[in-house]
Amino acid sequence: MRVVIVDDQGIVRDGLNMILSLHEEIEVIAEAYHGEELLAILQEKVPDVILMDIRMPVMNGIDATKIVKQRYPGVKVIILTTFNEDEYILSGLKNGADGYILKDSSSKEMIKAIRAAYEGNLLLKPEITNRIIHALHATDNPPAINVSESSVLKDLSPLLTPREIEVAEQILQGKSNKAIGDTLFLAEGTVKNYVSHILDKLELSSRAELILYLQNK
Repeated sequence: MRVVIVDDQGIVRDGLNMILSLHEEIEVIAEAYHGEELLAILQEKVPDVILMDIRMPVMNGIDATKIVKQRYPGVKVIILTTFNEDEYILSGLKNGADGYILKDSSSKEMIKAIRAAYEGNLLLKPEITNRIIHALHATDNPPAINVSESSVLKDLSPLLTPREIEVAEQILQGKSNKAIGDTLFLAEGTVKNYVSHILDKLELSSRAELILYLQNK
């Protein structure tokens, strides 16, 4: 996996680079100080995954993510964030980010998240997800959603096939494509096709957007 690190703090870039360098399958091909510098780099080098900070000078991570996903839709963007930046996480996901990593995550969690994004999956920490959903409904303060109940997605039946709804329910539970395939007795490639069809039908651009959409049903 080819990775680009984007953060205005050199110490953060150095730390991430050191962590990623311990894994042979990951190659850091470039680092950027802000969004505009990243866009210049992408004209020469296109990575598989971008680790994107949010608060940066010149061009922040939210604006940069939107442009990257428009120009390079195949590139996975992971937002680098802290626990108290809910609205920024939400904005990043709405602009096409494929997930997020807390800056204080362990190296194991970080590598796991990068691999998940690279494979087209999304790992969401429950405590962060709950806060994002709460932010979406700050004025309504609805009850928590029990993702184990299939009734959550029953109103999608006019849009999705029964099999697609089954896949959507598995995605909502945070399962990877492989895990979904194991549960529903499908090949991983077949699951990927179902995910693509679901995104197309719901007019969504990423798995992250899909999870937020389903959480909001």
